Amino acid sequence: MMVDDKITEQLFVQEAPVPSDIAMVFGAVDEIVMGQRARRGAELYLAGYVPRLLLTGGCVPVRGYPESAWMAECVQKYGVPNSALLLEDRSSNTFENVMMSVRLLRERGFLNRIGTIALVSSEWHMRRVLLTAKKYFPGNVHFVCCPTCEGCNRENWLNSDASRRMVYTEADLLELFLKTGAL
Repeated sequence: MMVDDKITEQLFVQEAPVPSDIAMVFGAVDEIVMGQRARRGAELYLAGYVPRLLLTGGCVPVRGYPESAWMAECVQKYGVPNSALLLEDRSSNTFENVMMSVRLLRERGFLNRIGTIALVSSEWHMRRVLLTAKKYFPGNVHFVCCPTCEGCNRENWLNSDASRRMVYTEADLLELFLKTGAL
């Protein structure tokens, strides 16, 4: 297990938003966390950083329907029109989120027009999101990490048992994926 400072440096990635072709918003098992991610995606859209949101997640039903559909309802309440949304609704984990999103973007004719993607997830999840995106998207695509800073973040993750457990689990997962070559 890594020491806490190294974990913070390894996992928590945050960059200033830049104009991007799309924001890819990752679903979550927890509704509160997913709501934070959806809100961050809506913020990027409403601030003019992205013209479209790609909402990911499908196999973890939230109130009876896919994560992506639940997040679509959230972002629409903030003022994001349905016409600005793409929903990837079949995935059940971060790897599938990315792989199925690449497929969806290719099928819809967007993939070859994307130069920059704003990645939206929780700050503690961003390193794995970034490495997974780099592995599966074409090499010419640039990524900018625009996490939500609500909830568990680099400043407060050591302050609660639940956040520490979540971050330590993420650190172990990342280490395993790197060691086995999955990332």
